[in-house]
Amino acid sequence: MTPEQKGPGTMMRVQQFVNDGWKFDFGEHPAAEREAPDPQWYDVGLPHSFEQPDYRAHRIYVGHGCYRRNLYVDEAWLGRWIALEFMGVFQTCEVFVNGRSVGRHEGGYTPFTIDISDAVTAGANDVLVRVDNLWNARLAPRAGDYSFAGGIYRDVSLIVADRVRIDWHGVGVTTPEVSRERATVAAAVEIVNDEPRPVEVNVAAVIADPVRAVATIPPVRRTIPARSRAVVELEGALAHPLLWHPDHPHRYQLTASISVDGTVRDSHQTSFGVRWFEFTADRGFFLNGEHLDLHGANVHQNRGGWGDAGTRASIRRDVAMIKDLGMNIIRGSHYPHHPYFAEECDRQGLLFWSELHFWGIGGEDTEGYWFASAYPVNEADEPAFEESLRQALREMIRTQRNHPSIITWSIGNEAFFSDEKVIDKAKALTSELVALSKELDPTRPAAVGGVQRRGFDVLGDIAGYNGDGAELYMDPGVPSVVSEYHGTLGNGPGEYEVQWEHGVETDYPWRSGKIFWCAFHYKTIAPGSGLMGLADYFRRPKRAYHWYREQLRGIAPPEFPEPGTAVALRLKSDTETIPTDGTGDARIEVELLDEHGRRVADDRTIELTVVEGGGVFPSGPSFTLSPETNSVWDGAGAIEMRSYIPGPQRIRAVVEGLAPAEIVLTAVGPAKPGQGTERRFAPPAPFLAVPPSVPGFMSLASYRPVKTSSTAPGYKGGNATEPGGAIWRAERREPGEWIAPSLEFQYPINRIEIDFAEPPVHPWIVETAEDSRTFVPVHEAEPGGERSVRIEFETRTALTVRVYFPKQPNDIEEIRVH
Repeated sequence: MTPEQKGPGTMMRVQQFVNDGWKFDFGEHPAAEREAPDPQWYDVGLPHSFEQPDYRAHRIYVGHGCYRRNLYVDEAWLGRWIALEFMGVFQTCEVFVNGRSVGRHEGGYTPFTIDISDAVTAGANDVLVRVDNLWNARLAPRAGDYSFAGGIYRDVSLIVADRVRIDWHGVGVTTPEVSRERATVAAAVEIVNDEPRPVEVNVAAVIADPVRAVATIPPVRRTIPARSRAVVELEGALAHPLLWHPDHPHRYQLTASISVDGTVRDSHQTSFGVRWFEFTADRGFFLNGEHLDLHGANVHQNRGGWGDAGTRASIRRDVAMIKDLGMNIIRGSHYPHHPYFAEECDRQGLLFWSELHFWGIGGEDTEGYWFASAYPVNEADEPAFEESLRQALREMIRTQRNHPSIITWSIGNEAFFSDEKVIDKAKALTSELVALSKELDPTRPAAVGGVQRRGFDVLGDIAGYNGDGAELYMDPGVPSVVSEYHGTLGNGPGEYEVQWEHGVETDYPWRSGKIFWCAFHYKTIAPGSGLMGLADYFRRPKRAYHWYREQLRGIAPPEFPEPGTAVALRLKSDTETIPTDGTGDARIEVELLDEHGRRVADDRTIELTVVEGGGVFPSGPSFTLSPETNSVWDGAGAIEMRSYIPGPQRIRAVVEGLAPAEIVLTAVGPAKPGQGTERRFAPPAPFLAVPPSVPGFMSLASYRPVKTSSTAPGYKGGNATEPGGAIWRAERREPGEWIAPSLEFQYPINRIEIDFAEPPVHPWIVETAEDSRTFVPVHEAEPGGERSVRIEFETRTALTVRVYFPKQPNDIEEIRVH
């Protein structure tokens, strides 16, 4: 890239992606930064995950991986600020340039920069990045229902800027006063002066809509001391602003610039929106003064084949699928997403709940893997753990604060899954992070997600209730949403109609809305989880997706394929061109057709191969879709393909017994030296780690969602999964009553313990179900016996445990599952 000249001896900012041309190998390679590049390393492009190709297998590679690349530096750049910007690396990385350590970052979900100004020379420079995804007791998250795969799984860019410049993400825009007639616009511009002398800067800004300038903010002059930074406050106004709303997501662009002695030294453009909103405890949510019922979905970032390493184009498609459903909000579960995700929410018109990764998961409570207590159990680990969340919160807010779609900063999810001895510390940290978020950004409220147990719901401005919290907290007296509710489960097309749970189908005026769990299948360390998506791991809509769209938008479902025999293939793509900078891809779909050209449910293995061009699938130039990996169902399969090499890309699909199908796409971008030569593609990870088998001491049912046939006032079902002496009591005293704790994931179990409030005077039956619907008896008991019982049996897989009463119910104090 040729830097743009803006004045005598002055160049404006350069920013370019460096996603192509990387080498990679598994392992720590402790001396690699001091050694010559190994030609046996593999060729990869970014974004990249340790888990490629990822078919959602219940295991992940845990260890190290190293990335290496030549980085060209123009001689004219020397003496300026030169940095590498990483949008996300999971979860610890150290960066070396020309054998020299230049920076380290801990935390897997937030962007950061590494200053390489003093380490580079003109021409080619050797960059090595050592990454690990080792579980760390002192680094959030310590637990969670996800995969935690390692890698440089988001974009990397090179930034070159003046020594007197606007800091990285250094323009914050707010609209302190908004009406339909007028909006004030405040811009806080952070200036860095790296020069050895003070400089007097002139800071100015212009506001534009997509086609023209609409306002000029009066400039401010300020002297910045040597080697320091300062924030310059600008203020202007917009007359009759166009308000941002999901139905008309209008955005403005603010361009800030700094000049020294009449010469522009740097400028930065950011988008923002004009809107105002309010969460209320009694009337729900309001946007621009009008009531808006929030209805949305939770979204994880990983996906079929590529794992966490999705492109910006894949993010754009994910957001578009939620918009297509007729929903109006996305919860970024349960970590900060790529800032481009919020940008797409801005552009397409979806509100966004941006969340921090203070994250818990119930069950084993085992140190050493992501089933641990959400808050550290060892006092020595506490300071570093807490600081990791403070740092991540600062990074999330700094890089995403200008997005109008974001209406709350959420502190985490189900952190109540912390060891009993540290639960007060977990709550204190939650309160501290709530206060910090409002200090960093006073314009947005702070939410806490998954607060249906242990009193976390009063710690933030907004309470997000998951699962049975929807019925446990009726009119709670604080602004609230149902932040998770379930309604579908399993691979393949599934059922058409969604089965509502915990009464979420009823809309209450005091509830701001509800957010479905979840939009897409995801990979997880938790057995039996991750299959609750409205679309599958490869982003193919299930039947339930079309049911939701019909409910929300009135669009009738398509004609679903019937069983039959395929006689032909159809190969198609969502785009004809692919950028070669790692930001884009093509979604390739293969359909099996009958003699009438209709898709038919004849599920067979599909082999996709790039027979011309540099295109790559997650496994290299070919990829296999099959029923065995749940990547083919209803007679079709889909996967995303990229290319880092320009030119024609001819893709062939082959199914045994059918004629092949082909499609030609075009990869667009500059040709680079060495491209088109032989490439070495990485095999799957050389070893895979599975969760430790060491049992924890926590019941698998503790603090989990509970369903009941009926509940007497003051005797909620959740009492039966929480120690402390409170009981569950059925409201009706008649045959057929039951209580059913969910384990949330499919676990192997072999023991159930029940504490009745009194020795049972009515018969009872213990049952389990793998799918929460089809129950199989484990134990049947007649009246009498001890108040506390222990039932042992051969190991079986269970998602739900149920205690059923064929005559009349007995009161229950606690149910424990192991």
